[in-house]
Amino acid sequence: MPDNWLEPTHVLMREVAWEQNYPDRGREPLAGVHAYYDILSEAGCEVDIWRTTYYHQMPSHQAIIDWVTATGLRPWLQDLTESEQQLFLKRYHQMLEEQYPLQENGQILLAFPRLFIVARRME
Repeated sequence: MPDNWLEPTHVLMREVAWEQNYPDRGREPLAGVHAYYDILSEAGCEVDIWRTTYYHQMPSHQAIIDWVTATGLRPWLQDLTESEQQLFLKRYHQMLEEQYPLQENGQILLAFPRLFIVARRME
């Protein structure tokens, strides 16, 4: 499952919403790893948990916005007017430029952490 609550892409969504006085509409953070472990082990499962970070090569800051618009940004944008959305996205774009520098080849490396949990019923 995506584990990007603390990544700049998602932190900045919350910061822009706060700056522009929009209510908190984003998703809640995931439960901690220990909570998932306890729930599954108490259900009689053997549990393996690990975290991996993938690095996606993005051609632009706008590409990052396009990437997160269908998921993380959706709750923030869905109830805004068109002009409010444009203001939100303009500020978000500015903040992304500050947080994600261009690589030597002009690409941006976007960290995308994922939490993996495999639970097997013990016989």
